[in-house]
Amino acid sequence: MSISTNSTNYGNDFTPSEKGEGNGDAINLVINGQFDGNNELITDQQQLKEFREKFVKLEIELKMAKLELENKALEQKLKHQEMMVEQKTLKEKVAKIEQKKEKNAGDEKLSQLQNDQKKILEKISVLEKQQKEQSKATSKIQNDQKKIVERISALEQKPKQKEAFSNFRQNYLDANVCNDNLAIIGNKSQIVHYKRIFSTGCCSVFAKHPILLDNNSSDNFYYEISIGNKENWMSFGFAVKQQNKLDGTIRTRKGTYAIDSDGKIWINGKEKGTNAQYSYCTGDTVGIGVNSVTRQIIFTKNGKQLDSSGLFVAPSFADDSFHPFVSLRSFGDKIVANFGGNFKFDLDAL
Repeated sequence: MSISTNSTNYGNDFTPSEKGEGNGDAINLVINGQFDGNNELITDQQQLKEFREKFVKLEIELKMAKLELENKALEQKLKHQEMMVEQKTLKEKVAKIEQKKEKNAGDEKLSQLQNDQKKILEKISVLEKQQKEQSKATSKIQNDQKKIVERISALEQKPKQKEAFSNFRQNYLDANVCNDNLAIIGNKSQIVHYKRIFSTGCCSVFAKHPILLDNNSSDNFYYEISIGNKENWMSFGFAVKQQNKLDGTIRTRKGTYAIDSDGKIWINGKEKGTNAQYSYCTGDTVGIGVNSVTRQIIFTKNGKQLDSSGLFVAPSFADDSFHPFVSLRSFGDKIVANFGGNFKFDLDAL
């Protein structure tokens, strides 16, 4: 039986790279016992063993190569996955960086806006401070101007006040402002009496010159009346001349400050109570006055000052219409007014 040399090479010509096709045939022949005893290609079992070992080794090498290829493929796959993860991580980092940049840009813009706002508020604060200082300066200028005007007014008023006080000291009962039932004795006299025999009723007379209330002078406009005779009732004090109705009671009219012979006190036309110590009759000398600065009312009786605390002339009465007056009620009533001095009460004691 002949064996084709094209199918299998033995000995040194055996090559593992021929995919094992020829080798497989030879092995099959050996195994199946198809070589006769005259074939010397394979002489003993040792060669067969070596051949099998080489074959097994070849299979192992093939498996190893296959495993190596699979490992390489797996490594490539892992590397690809790692690259994908790295790429994803890188994208996330880039996105975070972009977000951070945007946030930083927004923060910078916000910070810039806050700085601008702060600068504007600082400017407003400076302007308000300047305005406040300017307002203070303006207020000071206005106060200074007011003081100057008041001083000028005081200087202008001083002669007027001095003249008013001088005129008051030379005052007298005015026959032109006297009820017909009253009679003034003499020219520029200070004596008046109730002349109408069969007539009764309150009748009044005003003095010629008014008082002048002025904060720049501390003059006391004061006068006294001495009661020559009191038949029934009488009253005296200060009243606003424009309201001078010469018959009827003046004391109840607004702007009147008076004291009645029965001790009633009238302040701005309103009764403020009755005090027996304030009453007066024939032979008494009573006085009334007003301080031009404090507007405090002064009451005196027979040279002694009576309590008049809390009694003041209202601030609205500051013109020169505030005149002394006397009211008599019955025939025979008589008084003597004293405006000029030698008072029973010592004014210097005030």
